Amino acid sequence: MRVLVILNSLELGGTQINAVDFARTIRGRGIESILVGPRESGGGPSLLDYAAAQVVEVREYDPARGVMAQARQLHRMADELSADLVHVYGMWGAARPAYWGPARFGRRPWAQTVYEMSVTSVVHRNMPLVVGTEYLVEELEHRPGRTILVSPPVDLGADSPEVPGAEAFRAEHDLGEGPLLGIVSRLEPRLKGTALAVAIDSMRLLSATGATLFVVGSGEAEGSLRRLAEAVNDIVGRPAVRMLGALADPRPAYAAADIVLGMGGSAARALAFGRPLIVQGEAGWSCLFDEGTARMLARSSYWSPERPERPVEDLVKIAEPLIADRERRVALGALGRDFAVDRFGLDAMSERMAQFYAHSVDAYGLREWLLDLPREGRRLAERVGRRMRPRVPEEVTT
Repeated sequence: MRVLVILNSLELGGTQINAVDFARTIRGRGIESILVGPRESGGGPSLLDYAAAQVVEVREYDPARGVMAQARQLHRMADELSADLVHVYGMWGAARPAYWGPARFGRRPWAQTVYEMSVTSVVHRNMPLVVGTEYLVEELEHRPGRTILVSPPVDLGADSPEVPGAEAFRAEHDLGEGPLLGIVSRLEPRLKGTALAVAIDSMRLLSATGATLFVVGSGEAEGSLRRLAEAVNDIVGRPAVRMLGALADPRPAYAAADIVLGMGGSAARALAFGRPLIVQGEAGWSCLFDEGTARMLARSSYWSPERPERPVEDLVKIAEPLIADRERRVALGALGRDFAVDRFGLDAMSERMAQFYAHSVDAYGLREWLLDLPREGRRLAERVGRRMRPRVPEEVTT
C-alpha cells in the first residue's frame, strides 16, 4: 500500500514527529508512506532534520493559493505517486483540498488525523478519522465515519531512561548542578503560551530551591517568553530560567531533566524517559502524574482546559516538595515508564495505524463523499454570502 501523508507544517512539532515515526515503523508492515508538507521559510532545526535522522524522506511543496487550486495540486500529486490512500494531518490546511482533489467523487479514499484536543464542525463526518484523545472517541461515537484512538506514539527504545547525554547537556548549556525542571514544546501562543508563561513565572518562587527551568523549543511566542524569562531572572538575581531554542534531537533534554513539565505528546515522552511529570493545561492548570491521577490524565492526553484562579501558586505547590524529594521523583519516574510501556508504545500504535489504513481503503467511496457534500455546500454559500455582503462605509469624522 502507498499512502500520501500530507502534513500541515514542517516545523519541529509533536504531531509531525509522530507522522515520521509512523512512516518509519509501518514500512515493515508493507506500507510505504510518502510524506509531504509546505515548504519552510524560517531557519533552525525543522522536521526535515528529524526525518533525515530516521531515514524517512519528507518532500517539500509550495501549496497553491485557494482550496480548488490546491485540490488540483494534491490530485496531481496523488496520481503521480500512485497513492492508494491520502492521509491528512490536522483540522486545517489540506483537509478541504483533499476532499475536493484526490478524494473527489470518492475516486480515492482519504482519512484524517486530528491530534488537537477537540474536533470542531470543520472536520468532515464521513471519512475515517484518527484522534489521539480517549474522550474524543466517546464524544464522536455517533459520527458516521469510523473514529479510532491511536495515541501519539513514543518510541520506547529511543526514548528511555538509558538514553545517554544528560551530563553533557547540562555542561553544554551551563545548567549547573541543582535540580532541573525541563520543558520541550512548541512555543506557540495558542494552547501552550499561557502554560509556558506560568512555568516561567513560577521560578520567581521556585528559584529559592536552587532549581533551574530550561525551555527547549521555538515558535511565535518565543520573543515574549524570552522577555518574561529575562524579567524573572532579573528579579531572582540569577539565570533561573534558560531559553535554549529548538533542538533537532531533544532526547538529551528529557534525560537531563529531574522533573518535566508538559502536555500532550511531550508529556508522554517524559513518562517514557522515566521522568516525574507535572501536566500542564492550556490555561495554566497543573497536575502531578501519580498513582491517583494516571488514568485520568491519560484519558485527556495530558491536558486540560481548566482555568485556575492562582495558576502560579498551584504549580509551585506541586513542584516545591517534588524538587526536595529525590526518592519520590525516582518512584514517580518508574511509575511513568511502566505506564508508557503499557499504553502508547510506537510498535503497538503503528500496528493500530496499519490496521486503520487497511480498513480506510475500503471504507470510503462515492457514497461517503456525497454525504459530506451538503456540509461543503453550506460552507461555500456562507463564504459567497460574506463576499457579497455590502460594505458599510466608514464614518467620516471632521
